[in-house]
Amino acid sequence: MTNFSPEWTMIGLDVLMITYTLWVISLNRPSARMTWGLGMGMLAWLLGLHLALSNAALFPEDISAISFFLVIVGAVAAVGGLLFGVAPLRRTVVELDQRQLLLLQGVRIFFGAGFLIQASTGALPQAFGILDGFTHICAGFFGLIAAFSIAAEIQGARRAWFANLFGLADILAVASTLAFVLLPQIGPHHSMMYAVFLPAPLWLWFHALSIQKLLNLGVPVNQPVRA
Repeated sequence: MTNFSPEWTMIGLDVLMITYTLWVISLNRPSARMTWGLGMGMLAWLLGLHLALSNAALFPEDISAISFFLVIVGAVAAVGGLLFGVAPLRRTVVELDQRQLLLLQGVRIFFGAGFLIQASTGALPQAFGILDGFTHICAGFFGLIAAFSIAAEIQGARRAWFANLFGLADILAVASTLAFVLLPQIGPHHSMMYAVFLPAPLWLWFHALSIQKLLNLGVPVNQPVRA
């Protein structure tokens, strides 16, 4: 256990997130240029995040809880601006169907397992790591169940609503807990930030887009929904 590196584990999970995202998006058969551009962009994002976190250069060490939370909100807004403000990216994201949007939540299972590992090795406060790991595993599993249900036309809308609302609540609860409860214990450059500032904003926007598509369909929650 002494050789366990939470930083490199989280980097590996972020690489998995990037790979998985490209695979899910590839189901729409985007151009090779778009796929390569998106992949290189996310890898550059990860590299910049790693350099900033490893050098403790992203935040002041004494950043306040409210300031840190506002930075998280700003990061989410910035990701949304990129996804919906850059025309090629906007077309790619908007064209994702419900099955793809919910599949994109599935990789959270692996992040949840990572948080459980960190809790067991003391890299995260035990209670938080166990709870966060469990809820992330649940969010990923519910997303996969909803994607299957939509494909099979078995109560797709109801399960998609549940998966989206549970997943959103999980993200918001974790972000709030990190900022207002755990920040003094783990600091602003903890390995958790690899999840907070790369996959989490993407998951949040995928949830938001999935919910928007559900609202646009205007079907009762107990009816199937096509992608």
